[in-house]
This record gives sequence, structure tokens and C-alpha cells, in this order.
Amino acid sequence: MSTVTEGLAHGPQRFLVRQWADGCVIFDRQSGNTHALDPMTFAVLEAIQASDNDPASVNAACHSYFPQSSADELDSIARECCERLEKCGLIPARPTR
Repeated sequence: MSTVTEGLAHGPQRFLVRQWADGCVIFDRQSGNTHALDPMTFAVLEAIQASDNDPASVNAACHSYFPQSSADELDSIARECCERLEKCGLIPARPTR
């Protein structure tokens, strides 16, 4: 069974989301593209949207999938998820450190 959601926290008109237990697809009304995301990457997208891209919230979303990971590992996982979202155009590119 799947669920359909209109939008995310800051983009109620931009995204149409259909979720399953093992992932989701997002239709981006702005670009016209559809993207398949794994559950963790979608959780990161939700955290970014809900927290205005607060790194602690993004890491917390990753921590729920990898509770035994160190802070450095969570940073790396979060960075990978953000890179996937940037490549899809679902979030703006983050400044490099």
C-alpha cells in the first residue's frame, strides 16, 4: 500500500510524493521531473525542508537509520544524501567547506 502526500514543509505546491515502505517517488512540479528516493534520502529531504537545512536535523534523520554510527559517519552519510538530492535538483547546492 502506498500513500500520496501533497508537498513537504516549505513547498506545498512544489512536490507530490507517493511513499511505499521501501522508498518513494517525488514529482517535482517546478521541473516536471520524477525522482525515486530511498527512505533515508527522503527523510533527509524532509529534515532539510522542515529545519531550513539545519545540519543537526539532517544528521538526526540519518541517525534514525544508523543509530550506532559516529558523528563523523553521520556527517558523511548526510553529505551523500544531500549530494543525491542536489543532483536531482530537489535542494539547492550546498556551499562547499
